[in-house]
Amino acid sequence: MLDDAMKIYMAPLQSYTTGFYRLAHARTYGKMDKYFTPFFEENKEGTKGLDLYPELSEKYNKDLHCIPQVATNQADFLINFARQAKEIDYQEININMGCPFPMLVKRQRGGGILKHPELIQEMLESYFTQGIDVKVSVKMRMGTDSPEQGKSIVKILNNYPLEELIIHPRLVTQKYNGQPDWQAFGELCELSHHKIIANGDITSKDTANTIIENFPGINGIMIGRGLLIQPELPFAIRGIQYDQPILFDFHDHYFRLILQYYQDWNRSFNFLQNFWHYPLQTSQNLKRLYRQLKKHNKPDSYQLWLTTVKKSIL
Repeated sequence: MLDDAMKIYMAPLQSYTTGFYRLAHARTYGKMDKYFTPFFEENKEGTKGLDLYPELSEKYNKDLHCIPQVATNQADFLINFARQAKEIDYQEININMGCPFPMLVKRQRGGGILKHPELIQEMLESYFTQGIDVKVSVKMRMGTDSPEQGKSIVKILNNYPLEELIIHPRLVTQKYNGQPDWQAFGELCELSHHKIIANGDITSKDTANTIIENFPGINGIMIGRGLLIQPELPFAIRGIQYDQPILFDFHDHYFRLILQYYQDWNRSFNFLQNFWHYPLQTSQNLKRLYRQLKKHNKPDSYQLWLTTVKKSIL
């Protein structure tokens, strides 16, 4: 069982770990130590106040330790983002330096910035000289196409007072393929002067314990796809057991939040498809049920489909 001092975070995944998902998960299973929003990017979210986005609304984040994430290589945008976040009571932001989406990488943002250490240094230097009272953490991969890039970046990050460093030990070019390179992760840990959070393919209590045993100096773990597949996983890692499966309680909380926000059923249904994508990938029968979901895109037929899923899982 995890030591109480070891933190467990919910990773940000675009279109999946929305404010609706995070709040419903907390109401069902309990609170995690931190939640990170899917990233905001300039030329999209920078055109209006952050308080207008449901992702950052107090309604969906009250009493949760939620960290807004940003994908940028521009100091001005980072500074403005932090100031707006502060205005709506966020005390920390996270810079995404790992997302492998090709279009983001081409714009030298997300994982693409790892090839450009000069941009990282210029951005952080400008930010920290402003004296903004908003903490900054970084989520990074170990390089765009070489682990040596990650080492260079960690040495630069050591010059700045980051809150913590979250490391996913894959290269950007790997996307989500292949295995995490935990040896390279260990090398980055040794180089870093910051608190380290481990992220990448934590899909069971055993994998979490193995990482913690192999790297006793880390401060916590971040779980992404493993949590989407098994929403109870963060608490199972801590040794917490539930009297009965509560996946459908989680769904019901999520369902109500979606329908309260969106009047358009088609928009709501897109969220429901995302909710079920990962939990229904664990067997051929469940995969078949997920493929059938697209044909049940009306409120009544969705409920009939849901009844079938309950019979298959419970």
